[in-house]
This record gives sequence, C-alpha cells and structure tokens, in this order.
Amino acid sequence: MNTQQWLHRHRFSPFSRLFSSFSGADLLRMSREDLIQICGPADGIRLFNTMKGRCVQPRLTLYVCQQQSRNQTSVKPGAADVYHALYLEKLTLVDLSEKIASLFHISPQQITHIYRQKTPGILIMVTDETVQTFREEASFIISTIRDEGTDAYHVVLK
Repeated sequence: MNTQQWLHRHRFSPFSRLFSSFSGADLLRMSREDLIQICGPADGIRLFNTMKGRCVQPRLTLYVCQQQSRNQTSVKPGAADVYHALYLEKLTLVDLSEKIASLFHISPQQITHIYRQKTPGILIMVTDETVQTFREEASFIISTIRDEGTDAYHVVLK
C-alpha cells in the first residue's frame, strides 16, 4: 500500500495532495511537532497517534562477519565469529556502502568498490541490481583489500 492509499484509508484524504511527494518512511520520521505545524493541532496529533508505534521496516537485513587477518588474534574467544546485522532501507549500493563503512568506522567515500565472491578467485562487482538480488537474512564474511597509496578500500563479500 502506498502513502496516498494509507492516508485515504485512515481518513487523512485532505492531506494526500500535501504529502504527495512523501514516502511512508518520510512520514514516519516526522515529529509530532512537525505534523502539528503542517496539519494543524487536531489533525496533526491524530496523524501522529495513528502512525505511532509503526516502525520503519528495513527492506533487507544482511548479516556480516569481519574476516580476521592471519596474524590477528581475537581479543575474546569466539570474537571472530560475531556477526553484525546490516539493515538496508534502500536496496542500493550506496546504502550498503554506508552500512559497511559504519561497521568499519570509515567514511563511505573510502569504499571504492564492493565485490561479491561466490567462487574463489572470481570477484563480481556489486551494483544496485546485485543488492536487489540478495536474499533476506543472507550471511556474508567481509574482507577488505587496502587500495595501495590511498586510504581507500575494496570490500569483498564472501
């Protein structure tokens, strides 16, 4: 159901034109005060209360584990086996890069390429279309390759 249909279904038809360029996620991110300012006190509070408790659901959840380098020892037993959840709200390479960069505590601009490796030695360039084919709750081991001479990285999803 799109945003316009939802507004009509919940008796907010007078605001459907006003919110025509908003996605559901955009509306859910708005504060109570924002909605009161846009819709007026009565309708703003009613709209906020109608939306309250409905979380923005990620479109795709991936689990990733950082591959330990050969000479790196774990601080804790089993630390190498810890997976982190990445919640993608958009099925795009940009969103995936931002989530991976956050995990590694680097800027997304430092990730120059992301590759998918299914067969050893064969790297597949990840694009928006590739991200759209990832299965829900897929698991990957992430390794990084430092780009020599720069502070950039290539990320490999295994």
